[in-house]
Amino acid sequence: MKELFGGIDLGVEKKKTSAICILEEKDKKVFPLESWCQKCEDIFGKEIFKKINLYLNEIKIIAIDSPLTKGRGKGRMRLFEKFFSRKIFKEAKINPVPPAFIPQVSNLSLKLRKKLEKRGFILDINLIETSSRLVDAFLNYSNLLGTTKVPCKTKNQKSAFLSALVAYLHSTFQTRYIGYKDGFLFLPKMSLWKKDWRKKFYLAWKERPRLKYRYLITNIFAK
Repeated sequence: MKELFGGIDLGVEKKKTSAICILEEKDKKVFPLESWCQKCEDIFGKEIFKKINLYLNEIKIIAIDSPLTKGRGKGRMRLFEKFFSRKIFKEAKINPVPPAFIPQVSNLSLKLRKKLEKRGFILDINLIETSSRLVDAFLNYSNLLGTTKVPCKTKNQKSAFLSALVAYLHSTFQTRYIGYKDGFLFLPKMSLWKKDWRKKFYLAWKERPRLKYRYLITNIFAK
């Protein structure tokens, strides 16, 4: 049986602001470019499960660019979102959007999570949350993909593709996590990042207020 990897960029139910991307593995790879996507399209949020359900028997891992949990503090922010709201990430405009800022999207995401869990997907195992904004900023495309551009027609499709790529990398143990019991975010391992963002992230982590982030854990620095 072939293995597929799903990526979802989630928008609101009644607008065509969501996208799915299905990557197919061939010869232990999802490359070259022309064989990347079996399916990639913009869709209405309310159609997400109906569309992804067609592939669930073959999908190994799904990565979603949308909150799959909620925090308990101000703005329902998870601990990793508080870390990524620090100046260096906000100035680059790559910090993940907290659940309270996108209530419709967040609520739809939690509904989708429940439906996928009923189909056997397990949070933080083969159902993971990612951030295409961070992946797009961090990832060294040329080293990983052999190109500096991705073949996506729309912004939503690009986010879905990057999420699907994270799902594939997760299957080959090339992702790392950051988070706490209120939620974990998965990103490509640091050796796949651009050198400048490796340094910037290291400094942000080193200079974080230790007391404020004492519960935040990560294996991003693991090789």
